[in-house]
Amino acid sequence: IHKKEYKLMCMDTSFSISASGMYATSIRHDVTAHDVANINTDGFSQSDVIQTDISTGGTRVAAVRKTPNKGEYSNTDFAKEAGEMIQNRNVYGANGKVFKIQNQMIGELLDMVG
Repeated sequence: IHKKEYKLMCMDTSFSISASGMYATSIRHDVTAHDVANINTDGFSQSDVIQTDISTGGTRVAAVRKTPNKGEYSNTDFAKEAGEMIQNRNVYGANGKVFKIQNQMIGELLDMVG
């Protein structure tokens, strides 16, 4: 493999890693929004997202699990969910910045090659 081809392959992997993070975070955000939307629903069970690493780099959602609720009211904790929303926003933004920088690097690399 030529040095230029290797750099392009590494960039492709980097795009996949940040894209997987953005996708997993969007699922986390959807689950959090669903929990908050049902905070006043009697007997509602909030959900947790289980995320795992991908061996080639990145992350994925392994499962979405309901937290058992034996009570009469929703077991959604708004403070926890608000923290999740802030974390989701920050993680998505960080992955987006990485994606943007990678895109700029590819553009500069192609300008040098072309």
